[in-house]
Amino acid sequence: MAPKVTVQTPTDQVLASTSTEITVTDAKGRAIGLKKPGVLAQYRLVEMVGESAKNEVYMGMILPLIYVTTIDGDPVCLGKKSELEALIQRLEEAGIGAVMAGVQEHFGVLPDPEATKAALKKS
Repeated sequence: MAPKVTVQTPTDQVLASTSTEITVTDAKGRAIGLKKPGVLAQYRLVEMVGESAKNEVYMGMILPLIYVTTIDGDPVCLGKKSELEALIQRLEEAGIGAVMAGVQEHFGVLPDPEATKAALKKS
């Protein structure tokens, strides 16, 4: 009997990668769960932050935060700007750094540093 071969289509590969949750640990030892959000989460983020969405530097800084699903097992929910700000305050630099590194490493997403520098020079 021949061994069973499983073929994964490109669509299957994309779906598997989007459902994967990874955990990163920040400098304070906190376990931060990350999962690639659906495109709707990005639209909701823009609506949530309102006029601030026009600021490219700000959006580049907060976009990776929508990947955060848990901190030390506690679920993270972002529905209002105040919840986003509470997450920023809770993560502090150590957590935000771990999130940015984890998102870049595991999901290949990170704001373009050159675009960020250019935007800063314009403001």
